[in-house]
Amino acid sequence: MIKLLKFSFLNRSILAENASEFNPEMLKSAIKIVEKLTAAGFIAYFAGGAVRDRLLDRKISDIDIATSATPEDVEKLFQKTHPIGKDFGVMLVILGKHAFEVASFRGESDYDGRRPGKVFFTDAKADAQRRDFTVNGLFLNPLNNEVLDYVGGQHDLKLKVIRFIGNSEERVMEDHLRILRGVRFRNLLNFEYEPKTAEAIDKHASLIEKISGERIRDELNKMFENENRAFAVRDLERFGLLEILIPELMELRGLPQPTEFHKEGDTYTHSLGSFAALPKKVSLAVAWATLLHDIGKAKTMRKDPDRIRYPGHAEASAKIADKILKRLRMDNATRAKIIWLVDNHMLFGDLEKMRLAHRHSYFTHPWFAELLQVCLADVRGTSPGDYSLYRKVAQMWKNETQALLLPAPKDLLNGDEIVSELHIAKGKQIGRLKKILHDAQVEGLVKSREEAIRFLEKCLQR
Repeated sequence: MIKLLKFSFLNRSILAENASEFNPEMLKSAIKIVEKLTAAGFIAYFAGGAVRDRLLDRKISDIDIATSATPEDVEKLFQKTHPIGKDFGVMLVILGKHAFEVASFRGESDYDGRRPGKVFFTDAKADAQRRDFTVNGLFLNPLNNEVLDYVGGQHDLKLKVIRFIGNSEERVMEDHLRILRGVRFRNLLNFEYEPKTAEAIDKHASLIEKISGERIRDELNKMFENENRAFAVRDLERFGLLEILIPELMELRGLPQPTEFHKEGDTYTHSLGSFAALPKKVSLAVAWATLLHDIGKAKTMRKDPDRIRYPGHAEASAKIADKILKRLRMDNATRAKIIWLVDNHMLFGDLEKMRLAHRHSYFTHPWFAELLQVCLADVRGTSPGDYSLYRKVAQMWKNETQALLLPAPKDLLNGDEIVSELHIAKGKQIGRLKKILHDAQVEGLVKSREEAIRFLEKCLQR
């Protein structure tokens, strides 16, 4: 146990410096839980990521608490609790506006490659030993600012290395998901792999096939939300994980592109270059769509006499991306957005030629701003990068969306009037005619009731 006199969660200068990234109210609530557990005679500490991130002066998103109290003890002490993992000693304690995982110190055995078959309550030292990486095995007593380090986590924070606790191969065999967690934490923290840790990940990479799509998805999503997402993908490739998780992406390796437009190399190089060109903070959908935007090129390549072409590759990419995302159990809303972005990433060349009303249907689409991000990354991943079309569309979108803020034109004819004036029966075609008339008004082709009637009469004659 090491006491750090200069380290304190309550240090005002730390809170002020990180005010935009730290929630003092969350901290106060977490300390109250520790105080209540301690007053009742139990040991309680902050655990894992919160301790690691504060020692690194990183953003803290949540605080987990480890304690000698059993789940039953926790239920008795706190008014609002939920048994989110009671069999594993984990309770959710709600205090004010915040929820905290409060877990009993525990040991584990008889793993099946994901979860332990046996769980038993123990002390803090044994609890630290069953965790994954040394930098995640730290505890902190927020009441006296003592850091408890039974696994050498502080040493590895200084060395900036990711190291499995204890025997690396045993940690991987206990929980195969730790293979992906190692890649995620290495890139999240900008650390290096401790050699035996890297060796264990590399040796047992194939075990990731035994992990559910949901768990893999969650780890990949966390990697892709981080600014080092492209380095994480390179690590996945290095360990042979990318070929297991997204084999369709590996089909782009060696797939040629027309050199006059893509001097950066093959389609795989372009895809990863675009992915790396994304801003630090983008939506999960933009990250996934950028990585997968050209994944259909392997199925659509055609060698014409003049150049290599990929007819219909955007649509093919959308279908393949849909298959990948379903395999990873991506939620429907995010999947739908990713598919739309991939399917429309070649849209920019057609926008200027579209009728105004048709173009407006894209400009007013709630995901168009994110489509701009995908298309910009596509250009940035290309050498030489031609930004002219992107700039033209971005300016057109800006100008025309400003115009769209004006009140929409009032309908010159309603459904009943179309029926009576054109002497037609009611039915589905009335809605279609109303849409045609509305678009004509937007484009300035029709400005009066009389013009509207004549316009629709001509439409019916076609």
